[in-house]
Amino acid sequence: MPYLLNRMPFLEDPGEVVIRGERVRIRAIQIILWVTLSLRRVRSTNPLAIPFPAILDTGHTHTFSIHGRHLTEWAGLQPDNLPVLATIRERDRRILLRAANIWVHPNERCVRDKLTDGPPHFVDADGGIAIYPGNDFPRLPILGLRAIAENNFVLKVDGSKRQATLQTPIRWWPFT
Repeated sequence: MPYLLNRMPFLEDPGEVVIRGERVRIRAIQIILWVTLSLRRVRSTNPLAIPFPAILDTGHTHTFSIHGRHLTEWAGLQPDNLPVLATIRERDRRILLRAANIWVHPNERCVRDKLTDGPPHFVDADGGIAIYPGNDFPRLPILGLRAIAENNFVLKVDGSKRQATLQTPIRWWPFT
């Protein structure tokens, strides 16, 4: 089973990372994964894309949520280039769900901020990604429980070691 997260530590203390020259705070006890986005019609990741942090949040019911500034500045995509698939109503706002592909870049085992040389993993987002206006929510992009469930990923959280592992589905039979 290929790893999307390989014993990714979630730390007791806050930290920070630098994304495109911007210092970004990582709060304590947050499971971070590294992602890139691409246009839906593109079936491979952009080799020039710079992975950026997203929070893995099983309490978040959408596939992926990001605010518009991070979409343009970190992902390098313009919202108008992503077709609208649907809308949702949240916090008395209408939020557009747009077509995009999500790619998770696997981490080095037990290291939060170092990625492997291996290829990123495709995360299907058939229902679209939620793009929020403004800069207040979400503070960091969020990969939600819907992404895990709809892609049949296996998530293991080891609280005693403060590590999370996310893997592709187990294939018991080669024809499934």
